[in-house]
Amino acid sequence: MSSHSYRSYSLLVLTMLIWAGGWVSGKLVTTTVPPFTAGFIQYLPASILLLGLFLLTRPKPPHHYGRAQFKGFALLGLTGFFGYSILFFVGVRLTTVAQGVIISGISPAAVSIFAYVLDKEVLDSRWQYFGLVVSFVGIVFVIGIQAVLDFQLSYTIGNLIILASMFSWGLYSAIGKRVTQTVTPLEAITGAAITGTVMFAIGAIFEQFWSLPGLQNPLFWFNILYLGVLGSFVGDTLYLQAVSRIGPTRTGVFLNLVPIFGVVLSALILNDSIYWTFIIGMILIIVGILVINHRPK
Repeated sequence: MSSHSYRSYSLLVLTMLIWAGGWVSGKLVTTTVPPFTAGFIQYLPASILLLGLFLLTRPKPPHHYGRAQFKGFALLGLTGFFGYSILFFVGVRLTTVAQGVIISGISPAAVSIFAYVLDKEVLDSRWQYFGLVVSFVGIVFVIGIQAVLDFQLSYTIGNLIILASMFSWGLYSAIGKRVTQTVTPLEAITGAAITGTVMFAIGAIFEQFWSLPGLQNPLFWFNILYLGVLGSFVGDTLYLQAVSRIGPTRTGVFLNLVPIFGVVLSALILNDSIYWTFIIGMILIIVGILVINHRPK
């Protein structure tokens, strides 16, 4: 394994820890302001930082972008920023962080599905696709079985919305591989952040974000800056760099660290209850992802 791979893997672990903390911050943010405002304020500083970094490091002469590049930026912004985040904010507001973050473990499977659909990226063996089935059984434990044992409609709806957000992220990862074939990861993430921020700004205007009392809460600003600077600026940049170096499928396997980190943080910070169905579901999801990403010698 090359030194570049070790570096990519180490930074990916750090990224997963940052994103796990983002689930806790996201839950706290959604109790303060509505979702479009949360997304707009989260991504505005990230967009400014990314644009500044891009302007400082852009090549000379600068690249010229065509219709294909701008389309790629728009698709990344729609799927990875706007689509994923709006579903995340709405879903986590309805369910618990522990349930939502476990469901997020399905995202590597979603990455593999869209990598196949868009780029025909196949797994090494057909039996590895059994991992998709195992992962979905894990989702059933969290969404289905626990709902039967302790039914709460808001949790079920929120969990399904979180599941949709993970598929939006899987599509974003697959599109990211295509886009970074013609532009750098920094260019891709900057274009995506700006387009995603514009989409959120439109919704935030309708929410009249400037008049919301939650904006006066210091806890809101701490969590929104965590999401915007660490979660979006740092985390997304490191993630897309890893996708361009080692591919979306290998990168996606690290996403199963987010449920582990997230469950621990939700229990410690938010006192979320952890049920046996959650543990079984998380184990099945992780086993399924390991099966999908197993590369026999």
